[in-house]
Amino acid sequence: MKFREGNVLKRNSPASSHARFFKISPQTRKISEDARAVLETSKSLIIDNQLSDRAGAHGLRAVTLRNTIMEGRCPTPIGCSRSKYRTTDGSCNNLQNTWWGQTNMPFQRVAVPTYDDGVSKARTRAVDKSELPNVREIVNNALVESDFDDPKYTLSLMQWGQFIDHDIAHTPFPRMPSGEGIECCNPNSVKHPDCFEITIPSSDGFFAPRQQTCMNFVRSMLSLNPQCSMGFAEQMNTLTAFLDGSNIYGSSKEEQDSVRSFNGGMLKTSGNNLLPIDRERGCQAQLRNADCYVAGDSRVNEQPGLAAMHLIWMREHNRVVRELQKITSGWTDEEMFQEARRIVVAEYQHIMYNEYFPITLGTNYMQSFGLSTRTSGFSNDYRPDINPTITNEFATAAFRYGHSLVQGIMDLYSANGAVSTIKLRDHWMSPHLLKQGRVDDIFRSWMQQPSQRFDSFITAEFTNHLFQQPGGNFGLDLMSLNIQRGRDHGIATYNDIRSLCGLRRASTFSDITDQIPKQFVERLQRVYRNVNDIDYFVGGLMEKPVPGSHLGHTFLCIVGDQFARLKKADRYFYDLNGQFSEGQLQEIRRASWARILCDNGDSVTNVQPLAFRLQDNNRNRPVDCNSAQIPKVNLNLWRTERPQSQG
Repeated sequence: MKFREGNVLKRNSPASSHARFFKISPQTRKISEDARAVLETSKSLIIDNQLSDRAGAHGLRAVTLRNTIMEGRCPTPIGCSRSKYRTTDGSCNNLQNTWWGQTNMPFQRVAVPTYDDGVSKARTRAVDKSELPNVREIVNNALVESDFDDPKYTLSLMQWGQFIDHDIAHTPFPRMPSGEGIECCNPNSVKHPDCFEITIPSSDGFFAPRQQTCMNFVRSMLSLNPQCSMGFAEQMNTLTAFLDGSNIYGSSKEEQDSVRSFNGGMLKTSGNNLLPIDRERGCQAQLRNADCYVAGDSRVNEQPGLAAMHLIWMREHNRVVRELQKITSGWTDEEMFQEARRIVVAEYQHIMYNEYFPITLGTNYMQSFGLSTRTSGFSNDYRPDINPTITNEFATAAFRYGHSLVQGIMDLYSANGAVSTIKLRDHWMSPHLLKQGRVDDIFRSWMQQPSQRFDSFITAEFTNHLFQQPGGNFGLDLMSLNIQRGRDHGIATYNDIRSLCGLRRASTFSDITDQIPKQFVERLQRVYRNVNDIDYFVGGLMEKPVPGSHLGHTFLCIVGDQFARLKKADRYFYDLNGQFSEGQLQEIRRASWARILCDNGDSVTNVQPLAFRLQDNNRNRPVDCNSAQIPKVNLNLWRTERPQSQG
């Protein structure tokens, strides 16, 4: 009883809100339990055979548990049938390796993990065997708060990044058997084995005066690879790897069913054409007489901008359905849903590779790696030998660069130009602005407010007030959680990734000034004793952007690699021959972020054509939504389309 009471998170705390953010299914829990059993078997074999930890873990990766007494814990092979439409869980995209990109699979790695024991123990030791610097001290000394607006790009660029992330990566962490969150900061209870809490230094200028000495942190859940091989710990991704709109449509049949109306192919809505209401799981909006929402991803309610992104794509799906209904007859609900889903995902992919990635990755990178969109005809990029699985380094470090783009204060623009502001700390897990009729105000914020510049300066809404509760005066620190998560996953160090990405391995701190400005290197030296100790997330965040890109060298290396995989290893990618007719594909190429905003607001009438870029009276001034500068996708070419039921 002492263990039970002392290890359950208090409700209405920042840590409990964070725990609610990560949904766990019974299947997820079962897979993680099996993976833990296999990991313990690996550890026992290493000890029994007197192997060195790291060498033993590597050697055991060649050992499969199939045809052993442990085979019952191995993933079951999947049978596939060819279908015009994607599966919900990402399986069968690759017909030779049917599990590539599937839900509940482990992340893959591009670098050897750096676990303390070579197998699973979180990274806590520096190269000289002393303790690594405290993550909160790193934040306080190296990732200082400051406010630098991006001179070119809108807040929607940041919001797209978060939405994309929630389409392709979600790492769960365990809970108590009752489903409640695990408490790691109660000094009077037996510590749960999955705890990896963060000690807050007594000198901390923000948390110490508020009597906070510990920040809750629970280690990530594990998964089994399809080969069912042993070796070191690998963390689970509960989502499909593909850019398939799983945040709109769900990554499982249960999730997809929860957002479908099963009436004419439409997605569910609630009053005022808002997202469907979540009547099971609570969020802070209920304290304001408002609603929590359901979408394809469980994190929908985290902050107003994210909820609005889910809303705009739900509306786009239903808009496409209504257009298809005008030109077709006799289609079943399933046929209409699947065809609309196929069109919406194609629009989404086109906007990403035509508008979003040329900014984040840069046009030079896009051209060098064959990622640029075509203006006509089909591509022949599909490579069944490339594994699309999300890399751990991408999900746990590099793509978290987007946290630096977040504005702590969001400007809301009314139709008459009046501006009001909100702080994120007052809106965590509370998308009540949508019910209050502020949808267009958020859309106009995306069009008119700049994002923060990519740098190592982070808003205090993240470093001090993450998931702060109503009436509270502190939250969690997302940057500390990011660094700790990297250590939990055994992510390779910044110097390791430098070498992997073609840079000279650094021997001294002065060696990294080729990528990190000298004044930032000096900050790193305040907290790290050795250049080989620098956490990848921290070092990557401090790099100078590559000319023409948003990202520094190592983040560009890892992020670019991942999105190259997701284009070249997706059998359903929108511009491949066989996905659409040539005429239909030309219509898909007319899709734009500006058109999505125009078509799915409550009363949005004017948008700049290049909507990821700030308004410019010379070349990017707002135009009427009926202007030819914001083309419309004409769906008349789907009039003779022959739908095919899901196979």
